Amino acid sequence: MKKRILKTLSLLGASFVFLPFMSGCSTAEDNIETINLRVLNCEDYIGEDDIVPFWDEAEEESYEGVLEAFSAYEWEVNHKKVNVIYDTFDTNETMLSSLKTGKSTYDLICPSDYTIQKMMSLGMLEPFDEGALPNYDAYVSKYLLGKMKEIKAENGDGSGELHEINEYAKGYMWGTLGITYNPALVAKTAGISEEEVKYDMNDWNSLWDKKYKGIMSIKDSMRDTYSVGIMRLFDKEIREEMEASGYFTPGSYELKEDCYDDALANYSPKLATDFFNKCDEETVKKVEKVLLELKGNVFGFEVDSGKDDIVKGLVGMNLAWSGDAVYSLDRAEHEADQTLYYSVPKTGGNIWFDGWVMPKSDSLHKAEAQEFVDFLSHPAIATADMSSIGYTSFIAGDYVHDLIRQWYDPRSYAMYVYHDATNDPDSTWEDSDFVYDEEENIVFQDGTGVHPNGDDYGPFDMTGSSYEAAVVDGVAMSWEEYQEKYNSEVAESEDEEIEWTIVNLSYVFQDTLSEDVMDLYGNMLGEEPDTNPYYFYSDEYETIADPKGEGEDVVVGRQFFTQYVPQEFIPKLAAMNDYGANNKYVLTMWQNVKGNNLPLWGVIVFGIILLGALSLLGVSIVLKIEAKKIKVARRKEVANRIAVSKK
Repeated sequence: MKKRILKTLSLLGASFVFLPFMSGCSTAEDNIETINLRVLNCEDYIGEDDIVPFWDEAEEESYEGVLEAFSAYEWEVNHKKVNVIYDTFDTNETMLSSLKTGKSTYDLICPSDYTIQKMMSLGMLEPFDEGALPNYDAYVSKYLLGKMKEIKAENGDGSGELHEINEYAKGYMWGTLGITYNPALVAKTAGISEEEVKYDMNDWNSLWDKKYKGIMSIKDSMRDTYSVGIMRLFDKEIREEMEASGYFTPGSYELKEDCYDDALANYSPKLATDFFNKCDEETVKKVEKVLLELKGNVFGFEVDSGKDDIVKGLVGMNLAWSGDAVYSLDRAEHEADQTLYYSVPKTGGNIWFDGWVMPKSDSLHKAEAQEFVDFLSHPAIATADMSSIGYTSFIAGDYVHDLIRQWYDPRSYAMYVYHDATNDPDSTWEDSDFVYDEEENIVFQDGTGVHPNGDDYGPFDMTGSSYEAAVVDGVAMSWEEYQEKYNSEVAESEDEEIEWTIVNLSYVFQDTLSEDVMDLYGNMLGEEPDTNPYYFYSDEYETIADPKGEGEDVVVGRQFFTQYVPQEFIPKLAAMNDYGANNKYVLTMWQNVKGNNLPLWGVIVFGIILLGALSLLGVSIVLKIEAKKIKVARRKEVANRIAVSKK
């Protein structure tokens, strides 16, 4: 997998929805009042790369990061002077606690899904105006938007009526919770094969397997770790429900062909309601027991260090958010020469999102707050955010689509010249990029092989190729035919042969692209990446057979899977709601799990050591007392002798 491209795309601008330019403004800039827009976000969670002004293609100036670009955009498009006062927070809980004191007020905050629910129910949020965010409405993933609409809460008005969370929040980033793992390190530590590790990581139950004892770190996060406990607790019931639904293949639990819509409409809500969001007192007590068992099998808890620990080899497995997993996989590949993988096990798991909300206040700059969120929702800015922070945007559209093709689709690396900057003086692998000519066009491979500077111009002349068809030495062919030609004429061994997997990302890009995916008769243009832009090729997927020869094959993946799980996996994901009144049970459970920081065997060993230490201390005290008695007796004896001699 090549390094993701950090270049901010500046193509296709005419095809996007823009906020209209306002006319008739003749006031001098100095006479316009500055609006201070107060924004609160997680740390390291907004784009800092240079931004090319998508709103004015003729402008040559670029801006340092999203915040500076927004201020420029507001002046040049809306004729407003907006200064963004940007603060950060560490956890949702500390942010909410601080906000409740009323000491600080903000126009925009970016919390996680369950916190948004809580803030809604407390009546803390201002709803967004309908139609105020044209970019968001045009480019948000329709699946993610639907997932948000499933989550509902009261709005604090006392009516008891439930409102869709989408009325009060706009999605920013999303992802999954899964397992990042290093097959080579885990296999060596556990004394098993790498294939067995890859196979096992597709099952949540493997985390409790004693052969992986002490190899894994888990999240010091009540909600995330609770969700894993839920998947363990209800594993048998979830499997039975998947088989009873008729949508999944028994054993592998792969989605059957043409069952996506039905599974999404029927199975996915059942997973969320009947299992994933259960938090009554009895269930929580059972999860506590399950997590105490898990705790005895893991290396330890971590908040943010796990993504680095696994790169350094301190742990071989890490319970991770997908955005952190991408970071780990990239760094391990380019800095440690290690190949990591990411898994959301086959029975499913948690899908989460962070979104922008407007807290109610008398000083709320609502118009500018909505303009800021809509600015972030333009695909050009979404790509800048994704490139900078590594997480996955709620936004789709042509910019994001092109970015994902250049990051992950092997057709890009088959067509174009890619410059690996790893060995360049004063450069790192993060400076790697495709090679562009003076007119900013990507340079096609010409078949001349590797040049002295290290750039690979490929085995074929690919001039004229596109994502729709390969042109190899002047001959047009499908990309499937290209794979066959490469394997027969270039690959020198079976290991060097290429076999690309087709990945469906319709749930991300549907109805957001300028490229039409329908023919003249309204039919979808097939399910091949050559004809349908919702489909991608990938060279990162591997099929792993059950080492015991008993179960079904499983498919494992790396960066592309981590960033965007394939569509057939989507019905197996569930969002976790706010615990509401049951929060007290979960809090107590987590205190109990975290309070006993040693597993049972550790407590026994510690008790033996402590008892031994106390015994030694007791013996030492007795010996000291006896020694003191002897010394006193000796002194008395010496004193008596001296007295007798004097007589």
